[in-house]
Amino acid sequence: MSDLKKPDVEEIEKIYEHGSSDVQLIVNNETVLLPIPSEDPKDPLNLPPWRKWAILVIVSAFSCSAAVLASGLGPIFPMIVRDYPGQELKANDLQTYPTLFMGIGNMLSLPITNVVGRRSIFLASIILLIVGGIWCAYSQSLESHIAGRMVMSLAAGQSEALSPMIVQEIHFLHERGRKLGWFIFIQNFTVGIFFFSETYMVSAWGWRWWYGFFTIFNAVVLLVAFPLASETLWIRPDTATEGITDTPTGTDLNELTRVTTAHGNVIRPDIYGPRTWRSDLKLFTKGSSWSTVPVFYLDLLKGFCHPTLFWLLVLNGAYLGLYIFQASTFAAVLLRPPYSMTFNNLGYVQGAQILVCIGFLPLLGYGSDLVIKFMSQRNNGTYKPEYRLLLLVIPGISTLICAIIYGQAAQYPAEWNRLAVAFPYNFIFFGFLGANIVGITYGIDSFPLKAAPVLVVICAGRGLISFGLSYAVLPSIAALGYDGIMNILGGLTAGITVLAIPIYFFGPYLRRLGRIYYGFGESKTHHGAH
Repeated sequence: MSDLKKPDVEEIEKIYEHGSSDVQLIVNNETVLLPIPSEDPKDPLNLPPWRKWAILVIVSAFSCSAAVLASGLGPIFPMIVRDYPGQELKANDLQTYPTLFMGIGNMLSLPITNVVGRRSIFLASIILLIVGGIWCAYSQSLESHIAGRMVMSLAAGQSEALSPMIVQEIHFLHERGRKLGWFIFIQNFTVGIFFFSETYMVSAWGWRWWYGFFTIFNAVVLLVAFPLASETLWIRPDTATEGITDTPTGTDLNELTRVTTAHGNVIRPDIYGPRTWRSDLKLFTKGSSWSTVPVFYLDLLKGFCHPTLFWLLVLNGAYLGLYIFQASTFAAVLLRPPYSMTFNNLGYVQGAQILVCIGFLPLLGYGSDLVIKFMSQRNNGTYKPEYRLLLLVIPGISTLICAIIYGQAAQYPAEWNRLAVAFPYNFIFFGFLGANIVGITYGIDSFPLKAAPVLVVICAGRGLISFGLSYAVLPSIAALGYDGIMNILGGLTAGITVLAIPIYFFGPYLRRLGRIYYGFGESKTHHGAH
């Protein structure tokens, strides 16, 4: 028998409809553990804190490298394009195609992770990122370089959906916002450091060694990930996400029991066996059957048609498209007179994302969890996913203002200071981070049994939208000017953000629509507990 003390449980008298997504989060001033962890030591929710932090840092490191490789060409693009004289327009594909292939990578890999586990696909993605980096470093033509970045971006796409999926699978609902906040913070803080240094790196070593550096970095991540990044897929009852425990036949399902943070969880290695390095190092885990892959794509199609999820993907696509437009243009704007910034100093503009991340973590990471606890306490302890939407206020306002300023400063540089380009660029990045964390947490909390397709809808969908927007960068500047296109994109993004108000009030009805008519209230992949 385990020597751990069996925790007390709270009897919940309030009746909740199965699959409602409204759950009892606060009971007698104690936070309920959701989803309910099993007593098996191998359950990812039962991992010790140091191991959870190790996994979080590993997926953040992978995601950092993936983000820089896929979307970090902006500051060094002027130097790369020098090697392709007469092909300047086609060279723009080096920056635009990665967002498309990141989305494709998400759609191809996520359903497979439900079958073979997250660990094997995660490790394979690191390997593919290494292969893509070597390919690009040794490419001998622009076409080969573009092809290498396409392959690399298939792996980099896992940083958008698989990585946050892994993070949320090892943490409870009440800590999900801040842990995803830490994931985004570590990823983008490190990205900021690399953005700051990459202009110096390329000036000293050349752009091919830029790929070489990240290839070595990813090899180190792979060596650390193999022993420490254990499997996070765990098949548990559908009701566990709502805090409903299994009850014997004939027992009233309204008599619910909950385990709270005040008492912790019982771990029973005497029944289920201990967690061992052998079990942790397994490359494949038996998840769902392969027959669920078509079901995943059906859920994905339904997700694109569901009003809430469609709004989330359009919201994220608008913010990402706005950011990518800036990332593709700010270097050229600042290098030209009258700003006349030196090539190396472009790194300071990108490196300022470090400061953005420092502000992001307390405001939108910890702030998200504080808001949902506060709002849940006001609602008799009941949590509603719509509480996450309140965090959109700050990024929404800052993005609209900064989009207008950036357009004016880029179009009329003689009338503005270079800071009018640098500051809006970084504040719009902050806006994208805000839309990202709100989209992920609200989507998963609304339909927890369909977390994988929800993430793909948001991440792959926004990639497709931003690809279309970013591919039109040069033609749109020629037709509308920087000010015209930024006014349009800023206004469009603001309009989509304002839709959060009706979503906040009608969200519960839309979630009910998803459960009843879209089948989002029952998981066909979660047959029962491990």
